[in-house]
Amino acid sequence: MSERERVELTPEEERENTTAVLAHVLPFAIWLTMMVWLDDPAWNYNARTIGGLLLLAFFRPWRWYPKLNLKNIPAAVGVGVLIFVVWVGLETPWMAENSPGIMEWYDRLFVDLTKPFKTRELYELPLIAEPAQIQEAIAVGAENIHRTMLPFDIIEEGEHAGLHVYHPQVTGWFNFWIHMFGTSVVIAVIEEYFFRGFLYRWMMGSPFFKIDAGKLHWPMLLLISCFFGIEHFEWMAGIICGIAFGLLYIKTQDIWATIIAHGTTNFLLGLYVIKYNAYQFW
Repeated sequence: MSERERVELTPEEERENTTAVLAHVLPFAIWLTMMVWLDDPAWNYNARTIGGLLLLAFFRPWRWYPKLNLKNIPAAVGVGVLIFVVWVGLETPWMAENSPGIMEWYDRLFVDLTKPFKTRELYELPLIAEPAQIQEAIAVGAENIHRTMLPFDIIEEGEHAGLHVYHPQVTGWFNFWIHMFGTSVVIAVIEEYFFRGFLYRWMMGSPFFKIDAGKLHWPMLLLISCFFGIEHFEWMAGIICGIAFGLLYIKTQDIWATIIAHGTTNFLLGLYVIKYNAYQFW
């Protein structure tokens, strides 16, 4: 790993460097803090979305970047779609039905670093939320009934029994779309400015905003991608995602291209969650 570059700065340039660092780091740090502290799912994503918007409006990290180059949009969307496929590919209903062994070992090896070589915990659907035929079979004492098991916890009783706390029937569609906006826009902007715009270049030199955005440094790219990956439950998919977004930024030197790619992936994940009741991705 090459020695970190450093340019001698005037006092005025040092102030600008400090401002730039804070503008990239604090929105990300505060977002993570809100994610930990705001544990009420009924409103925490709304608070994080609004809070994230206010942080971005206050710090304006885009001041150190050129505007979006329209010719980069197709590549950005393409990368976003590709990473969506990577993210859900080995956990789709088709994989569960046709290659359960591969899906199981993917779960053991590349999901949840806190439980290596173990499959994730499954939760039993409340009886009230099971299909009528299963409820009837259990009522008459039938044996060998396979209850529905899910890789995420759900509401156990009441009118929303069997639904995830983020399900639109629970939150309402207005709050659902705020959630979608938060994950597809706000967090995409915050994370891309932090990981690709700031951290990758800061690891190579200071002031980071004067480091060539088109400079490919594989050790740094892999390291930052690992940081990005372990931030996510599906950590291997996260690492691949980090590499893809990093290469996109290096190739285009356009931070907005990586934001579009990130937002595309997250938006498609949101649609997938609703379509297939796959709330483990949210």
